[in-house]
Amino acid sequence: MIAKQLTVLTENSATHLGNVISHLGSERIDIRAHCFVDNGDGNCKLRMIVSKPEKATSILQDHRMAVVANDVVVVEVDDKPGGLRRILAILEKDDIRIAYSYIAVSETPGTALMVFRFSNNAKAASLLAENGVKPPNTV
Repeated sequence: MIAKQLTVLTENSATHLGNVISHLGSERIDIRAHCFVDNGDGNCKLRMIVSKPEKATSILQDHRMAVVANDVVVVEVDDKPGGLRRILAILEKDDIRIAYSYIAVSETPGTALMVFRFSNNAKAASLLAENGVKPPNTV
């Protein structure tokens, strides 16, 4: 359930974002989930779950890009109304804070991957697992 997420600070343009994506693609690194967040100053944070986080970090740093790795929680939910509500209901008992979340397509038909950064990732992952929320087959 715990995975490494890379965050890259880059200019908020198709050219600069395209450079990040091209560097990873040329080294056969698959981006499994991503989220662009505008900083409002001409820059953005690109958050990504990638197939090879250590290699991706090295590649981006070699191209003089600022990259940070953080732990996130990735879970698989049914791709139907109520999937997110089920997750929130489990966490609200312990008042787990959610810093951010985004979603990605799953390789398993009828499911979606949800990526979360919590105030306490380990506790959230434990609560979710205890309540039958599954980790994805691959991240």
